Amino acid sequence: MRPISHILRTVLVCCLLAGLFISCNKDKEEATPKSASDLIQEDPSFTLLRAAVLRANFADALKAANLTIFAPNDDAFKAAGYADVASINALPAATVEQILKYHVFNGIVKSDAPQLSTNTPVQSIGGGTAYITKTTSGSAAGLTINGARVTKADQEVSNGIVHTIDRVLLPTATTIMSALQSDPANFSLVVAAINRIPTLAVQLSTSATTQPVTIFVPDNAAFAAAGSPLTNLAAINAATLTTLSSILGYHATLGTLFSNQLTAGQLTSLNPTAAKLTVVITNNVPTIKGNQNTTAATIKRADIVANNGIIHVVSQVLKP
Repeated sequence: MRPISHILRTVLVCCLLAGLFISCNKDKEEATPKSASDLIQEDPSFTLLRAAVLRANFADALKAANLTIFAPNDDAFKAAGYADVASINALPAATVEQILKYHVFNGIVKSDAPQLSTNTPVQSIGGGTAYITKTTSGSAAGLTINGARVTKADQEVSNGIVHTIDRVLLPTATTIMSALQSDPANFSLVVAAINRIPTLAVQLSTSATTQPVTIFVPDNAAFAAAGSPLTNLAAINAATLTTLSSILGYHATLGTLFSNQLTAGQLTSLNPTAAKLTVVITNNVPTIKGNQNTTAATIKRADIVANNGIIHVVSQVLKP
C-alpha cells in the first residue's frame, strides 16, 4: 500500500495541473478580441443601438470582417427623436436596416488615417456616400462624419474599428429636390417656389453634380410667417420670377458645408446679385442671418445629405 503522503502529493499535483489548465483556458478566452457586435451588445451606452440591431436582425452583419462602424450612442438616438426601445420598434424593420447600413463601411478607417481631410467621401455598405472630416487643431479637433462628432474613436474589435458618434446618420437622399419632395408636410411651399424657376429646379434635381450646393431651406411654417409673396401656394404662383429667383438663390451657396463647418462671417449666395449671408456662432451653435432679417434664423434640422449637396432646414425665410 502506498503511503498516505504519496497519495496526497499525487492529488495535489493533479489539482494544480487542473487549475493551471483552467486558468490558461480562461486567459485564452479573455484574450480573444470581441467583435463589433459583441461590443455593441455589452456597452451600456448602446442600449438603443442594440434595440435597432435586434429590430433589423443586423447582428450577423456586424460580425463581417474589416468593418468600420460609426455607432450612435443613446444620446444620439434620443436627439433624433427615438427616446426608447418602443420608438425604435415602431419603425419598419427595413427602415431600421437602411439606417444601420449607412453607419457601416467596408475597410478600416482609423482617426489618424492619412487619407482623411475635409469631406473625404466614403461609401457605406448600403450604397450611400458619407463624408468624413479630420480636423487637426483648435476646439473642433477630431473626427466628424456628416457633421456628427466622434466622441470615442478607434475602439479596436476583432473585425475592425468602432467609433462612437453623437448623432444618428440618415441615409443619403438621391437629390436635394427629391428629399424636399418626399416631405410635403414641411416643404410643399419651397418645392412649389423652386419649380417656378426651371434652371434652379434642374440644378437641385441633378444627381452627382460637380458643383454641389449647400441650401438653407425654410419649412412651410417659415414660408407662411414670411408674408407676401410666399404665404401660400397661390401667392407663390402669382409672384414674379425675378422676385422668386432673388429669394431662393439667396438661400444657397456653392460647396458642401456641414453645420460644424459653418464659421462666423459671410457666405456668397447664388442670388443674382451674389448677396451675402451672415453666419453667427453663439456657444458653438451657428445661425444664419439675411441682410433684411431683424434676427438670425436657427437651424432646425442640420446636415441632410443628398448626392448633390447638403440641406439645412432653417426657421425663417432669408431676405437679401
